[in-house]
Amino acid sequence: MSFLKGLLWFLAGLTLIALAMYLTGNYAFADYLTSSFLYLQPYLPLQVDFDQFLVGVTVLSLLIVAIVVVGAGFVIVTATGRMAATSRRSTGEATAARQESAHLRDQQQRALDDLLAMSRSLTRRLDKRVLVQGIVEAASRATSTAQTNSAVALWLLRFDTDTLQFEGGRYCDESVFTQAEYQPTDASFARVMTTQKPCPIPAWKGILTCVRPDKERTIAATPAALMVPLIIEEAVLGVLLVFCHPDVVKGYETQQAYYNAVWGQLTLAFAIAVQGELAILDRLTGTHNREYFMKRLVQEIDRANRHQFPLSLLMVDIDNFKAVNDALGHPQGDAVLKIIAKLIRKETRAIDLVGRYGGEEFILLLPETGLGEEGTSATGALVVAERIRKAVEDEFKGMLKPLNLTVSVGLTVRRFPEDRTADHRELIRLADEQLYKSKTTGKNKVTVHVASPQEAA
Repeated sequence: MSFLKGLLWFLAGLTLIALAMYLTGNYAFADYLTSSFLYLQPYLPLQVDFDQFLVGVTVLSLLIVAIVVVGAGFVIVTATGRMAATSRRSTGEATAARQESAHLRDQQQRALDDLLAMSRSLTRRLDKRVLVQGIVEAASRATSTAQTNSAVALWLLRFDTDTLQFEGGRYCDESVFTQAEYQPTDASFARVMTTQKPCPIPAWKGILTCVRPDKERTIAATPAALMVPLIIEEAVLGVLLVFCHPDVVKGYETQQAYYNAVWGQLTLAFAIAVQGELAILDRLTGTHNREYFMKRLVQEIDRANRHQFPLSLLMVDIDNFKAVNDALGHPQGDAVLKIIAKLIRKETRAIDLVGRYGGEEFILLLPETGLGEEGTSATGALVVAERIRKAVEDEFKGMLKPLNLTVSVGLTVRRFPEDRTADHRELIRLADEQLYKSKTTGKNKVTVHVASPQEAA
């Protein structure tokens, strides 16, 4: 820039010298000055000779040239200053752009490193308890800021009760909440369960009613919140409740791609954590699926033989269930199945096994249980079957058709040693025969397989 400025001044000087040389060597110009002097002499205020006139013209010319030169210099200086400022601004912008690009690359690399570290950490041990702890710790790290660490609670959907249960936490525990279990329709969880999308909450106080008022101070440093659904097979099977700094919620949209990647990693870990339950449970009713039930039935028969215990098998079918689906639709039918599954589980023990055999049919295994006359400590299977039948009848009593539902039950008992040769297929056949008798002889009843004298012998 300084070279350009010097060059311009040099060219201006050369131009002035050339102009002066031209004018002094031009006789026509000299004659013009003489005629001009003679013309102007009568109008001049003082008596001036020709030499004085030439001096005045020269001074005036130099003054004009000086003004022109100064003006040109000012223009040149201004132009070069603007060019320099523009150049500096462009250089600054380019430098800032490079710095921002480098910052973004560093940020993206850190995010990628965090995701890789999270993946390695979560898959180190595939134990449910370890995975749950890893999930809440990873969620806390991903949403923590320099000001404060995020507190995280993981809620798991239980199939048997259709409720969200507290499973584990980071910087908060079960005592922070008013209950250990909530309905999915509870005000605190309803939105995320319905939309199946993360829900940022700028200020959770007064909105999340699940937090105990006397415990709010324990998480007061994190006044904002994120509700994140953990979705497996298009169903919300868990919810992450993240108490975080407000800056996390403010910047959530701009960093959504990163957070979506985090939630994806945590959902995968969550799926691994609950895969055992998903593999053995019927997702609609929360009872065990048929494959798992059959495997357990074979195992319980072997155990009964070793310990010389009886066991009982019940087949339960909902009477007139097809009319519910036909008249009210399958969603209402699914609701009925859930209700009856809960009633059945309520009337059975922890060691009993309840499965969904297919459609509207359930199957029950009662280990160490006979009809009640064998002298065992277990409640008789017939009593259990009657309790189930009556519980369903009472639940739907007084409802309009087709919801005035009842169940039919078929029951068989495997005694020891009399029935020690009966395998699982034989027990299912006998229970199914008794169920058929209940259905064809009036419904809403329990029919029991009674051994014939030849069988008893």
